[in-house]
Amino acid sequence: MHKIVDRQDYFSAAIDILAEADHGGLKLTPLCRRLEVTTGSFYHYFGSWARFKTELLEFWLQDRTLELAEAARRQGDPQRTLEALIDFACGFPHSAEAAIRAWSHSDQEVRQVQATVDEQRYRVTYETLQLLLDNDADAEMLARMAIFTLNGYQQTQPLPGVEHLRRSLNLVLTELLAPRAAVRP
Repeated sequence: MHKIVDRQDYFSAAIDILAEADHGGLKLTPLCRRLEVTTGSFYHYFGSWARFKTELLEFWLQDRTLELAEAARRQGDPQRTLEALIDFACGFPHSAEAAIRAWSHSDQEVRQVQATVDEQRYRVTYETLQLLLDNDADAEMLARMAIFTLNGYQQTQPLPGVEHLRRSLNLVLTELLAPRAAVRP
């Protein structure tokens, strides 16, 4: 039986496999088996595993970073933007992201995309904090702490419930921010 799938289906299945089996488990046969398609279907869409990997990483960058950063920026109010960023961060497929981060230690292409993801996530957080603070050093410190919190959470084994991440990000981006923002003229 052949199913009709599209590129998005391949990317979603790959993210699921990364979450379940780490980057070592992301292979052609398990991917096709999960989607109930032939390898010919895969090659029709991507032509090669290398091309698939590149497009998967681009999908992850676009879908889980750039589009969410733009959605957060559209909130119009920096406090609402921070709340949206926390919501987005708590909704990430954390096990899959941890697998991608581990993969980045052995693959240059993955490392480059991982660095871009980290920089873009930092950038939107920093820009938002700059709007709330008159002190760029404080905005940088809090933005870095938020990214360290997210990245550290994703590396924890076993992965704690997402409510721990939410409370930690709220502490960094709300409670630590409040006294600094209160001194604005």
